[in-house]
Amino acid sequence: MSRNTKQRILDAALQLFNEEGYVNIRLAQIAEQADMSVGNMAYHYPHKTEILEGIYGELLVEQRQLLAEINLAPLFENFDYFLAATYKLQKKYIFFYFDTLELIRTSEELKKMHQEHVRWQRMQLELLLQLNRARGVVDWKANSENPQRLARHLRHMMDSWHAMQFLEGEPGDDFQAYRSCCWSVLQPYFTDMGWKEFGQLKKASDTPVVSG
Repeated sequence: MSRNTKQRILDAALQLFNEEGYVNIRLAQIAEQADMSVGNMAYHYPHKTEILEGIYGELLVEQRQLLAEINLAPLFENFDYFLAATYKLQKKYIFFYFDTLELIRTSEELKKMHQEHVRWQRMQLELLLQLNRARGVVDWKANSENPQRLARHLRHMMDSWHAMQFLEGEPGDDFQAYRSCCWSVLQPYFTDMGWKEFGQLKKASDTPVVSG
């Protein structure tokens, strides 16, 4: 029962944080959304930061699973699926991607968790790039680019896209734009074999991966 109660609290908080933003929500609102008293909720989560850390823990589990799966078969088709799954995941936890800096300042534990995850995420993307280079679909010249820098650019694009769309007044519910921006980070490093595989991916897709 305790586990179910905790999940109910996290689910209620996630909905409210996504709708109104973390800073605008009080514990009493979360308790009301979860259909329980503030006292009962405080037994499980005495502070709002602990609820935030609990939600972030769930985000980490889902995100790490996606990255682990893509490296099992580093094909462009699977990477495209990874982009779609990541976009869906980010929409599920959209409040975090809108206010990342502000949120990690609220909790040293969250800051530590996030920084460790970012390092792990970058390492996984580096591995993905190396695997794709090994099979001949991407390449980069020595001393002018490296998988560490490229992985960082790709992670920045993926994690900041929603916030930048919001700041620039652009539609936030546009997977094709997200998809196109992420692929554009990798396209300068496509080999002829890579462009051929990418072309096959475009033909197999109902909607073009990129326009023009």
